[in-house]
Amino acid sequence: MLFTPQGHEDRIGSFFNGSFACDDVEGTYRQLKQRGVVFVKEPETQPWGTSAIFQDPDGNKFVLSSA
Repeated sequence: MLFTPQGHEDRIGSFFNGSFACDDVEGTYRQLKQRGVVFVKEPETQPWGTSAIFQDPDGNKFVLSSA
């Protein structure tokens, strides 16, 4: 069971305002996807770096990025 503080139930399945940094977003994306992680946005390269968005089983969304 996921810990959700009382009064924050409406945040379940929403976007996490933060990111998980890694050196190789595309490589990490491939590894996680092979393990069944659901991505809602494939890796995309911008001038500031590369990012992808994945979600957990509850629908919460997280950013995987390189700086």
